[in-house]
Amino acid sequence: MSISYSQVSNSELEILKFIWKCEPVSTGTITNEMEKCNNWHPSTSKTLIKRLVDKKIIDYATLNSRRCYSSIISERDFINSELERILKGMTETGIIEVDNFLTRKKNGGTA
Repeated sequence: MSISYSQVSNSELEILKFIWKCEPVSTGTITNEMEKCNNWHPSTSKTLIKRLVDKKIIDYATLNSRRCYSSIISERDFINSELERILKGMTETGIIEVDNFLTRKKNGGTA
């Protein structure tokens, strides 16, 4: 994909991760979960949802008079896009260090 997803904020990513886990998911379900987990006011969640729609990261369908959201980009594509962005500016040594770090994490070690 040629679209850059690096402009997704950490808060927007919280919404996106929940959508990936539960899609399709209603506005009410998202706002309830974000209020419970992050202590966010429903209007905060709705603003973040709107931003993700505007960025064409998620979309919605109306089912029984309720908006239900689904992702346009898969979690895998998002992660690949972010990794490509991060690694793009690194030297070979930096990439080797990232690889070593990931190997340690995978094997249960600390960073």
